[in-house]
Amino acid sequence: MTLSPRSRRFALLGAAGFAAVALAVSPSLVAVADENTPVLRVEYESGTVDSGVAGLGVNECCGYSIDTTTLSRNGIGAVKHEVRYGDSAADGPRAESHTETIEATHFDSGDSVYYGFSVYIPSTWVFDETSEDIVFQWHNYKDSCDFKDRGPSAFLSVHTNGQWRLRYNSDSAACSTETSVVKQAQDLGAVKPGQWNDFVFKFDWSEGADGRIQVWHQTSKALGWVKVADRQGANTYNDVPTTIGYLKWGIYKPAWRTAPSNVSTRAVFHDNIAVGSTFTAVNPEGGPRGS
Repeated sequence: MTLSPRSRRFALLGAAGFAAVALAVSPSLVAVADENTPVLRVEYESGTVDSGVAGLGVNECCGYSIDTTTLSRNGIGAVKHEVRYGDSAADGPRAESHTETIEATHFDSGDSVYYGFSVYIPSTWVFDETSEDIVFQWHNYKDSCDFKDRGPSAFLSVHTNGQWRLRYNSDSAACSTETSVVKQAQDLGAVKPGQWNDFVFKFDWSEGADGRIQVWHQTSKALGWVKVADRQGANTYNDVPTTIGYLKWGIYKPAWRTAPSNVSTRAVFHDNIAVGSTFTAVNPEGGPRGS
């Protein structure tokens, strides 16, 4: 991936040094030997919720919140996240995995990064006409002067209209306020429960006009990548160099913070989460060990 001056601090070990550290820690977090090698791939082939990746974190409240499953995109494993009305983890109704402490996955303005993952919506899914369900987030810390509920740089949700919806936020101001954040959204196509959805996102992260988001999508029942979005413009925040962004996947139901909705349980499945510098590096279709 292309690193900004802020994020380049994580690459100072060099490829050889990083490889020695990463491979000693985790088989799924590897140095970038070439552009088609991801810096992170989470495949859940180990049968554990951390997928054998050192530092992979979870937000869970209960024994059912996060578990591995054999309902996989390919290979033998995937992860299931489940949240029920009344659950609370990390101050909200969520069950999520995250890369908060995995430096290789952190992003900042100026970075150009590809992200890939597969997500499965069960065939029993009932669309909630009152509130969306967030299944992937490009989350951020905040500067000390930013207002409390600034929101992540971007997230993917199952929207109330039955569409995949990408929402993204930006602010060129050094200190974000409730009125300075620009919120945008784009639908990416109809959600089709009962099949795996493969996504590849490329973010050119920027709080300015040079930012860009490109999105490709296919399903396991209709292979063939389709470019479903190409948006130019700001897509993140003007933060200080020590304020990082990281990834979260699972299920988050923000409306349940204040009231119930027409569903009481949500469960989704994820597989093949990857971060890298090319489409090939993060392609979730390739699956575990190129299968």
